[in-house]
Amino acid sequence: MVELAVTLGIIFSLVFIEILGIAAGGIVIPGYIALQLNNPDRLIGTLVISLLTFLIIKLISKYTFLFGRRQLVVAILVGTILSIISHHFLIFNAASSTLEFSAVGWIVPGLLAHWSVKQGYIKTIAMLSVTSIIVRLIVILSFGGDAFPELY
Repeated sequence: MVELAVTLGIIFSLVFIEILGIAAGGIVIPGYIALQLNNPDRLIGTLVISLLTFLIIKLISKYTFLFGRRQLVVAILVGTILSIISHHFLIFNAASSTLEFSAVGWIVPGLLAHWSVKQGYIKTIAMLSVTSIIVRLIVILSFGGDAFPELY
């Protein structure tokens, strides 16, 4: 199922980039986000960390020449550092459940921030939402309507 979601994410990312000219935050990101749509706390954590990364990149770019490959590397580095911090400090154990506001992966927030600098945060997140939901719907249909199939 992971392979199907990532492959569909790549296909739909390419299609929407070609048709609308808006990226979904990196070509593999919609597949990974589609797999996490049943974990709203992880999605919130990813969005918050990508927004913080985006704001840090905007701040750094005021004082340095930050564009192209250099911007991508700094965005991934900052996103990775914030993701690692989130994996250690944004997990809250309640009596009935555990809330895990950590990011999805380590590179996802950095890629989202990098594309957000290029095309805007709202556009990037909107396109990510559309492509991830389409990918998740196709995965659900592919597995006979099971909304939460086993990942492996």
